[in-house]
Amino acid sequence: MGADAVLVNTAIAVANDPVMMANAFRLAVEAGVLARQAVPGNRSVYASATSPLTGFLEVSA
Repeated sequence: MGADAVLVNTAIAVANDPVMMANAFRLAVEAGVLARQAVPGNRSVYASATSPLTGFLEVSA
C-alpha cells in the first residue's frame, strides 16, 4: 500500500461520515478519469491570454 492509500484511509477513518468521505474520494477519482479521457489541450511554453485584455472590467450603467 502506498502513501496515497494511507492518507486516503486516514481521511476516511477520521471523518464524521466515513461513507460520505469514501464516496467523495470515489467521485474525485472518477472526475480524474473523465478529465483524462476528455484529452486536455496542448501545453505551451509561454502563457497566452484566452480572454480580452481590455474592456472586461468596465461597468455598464
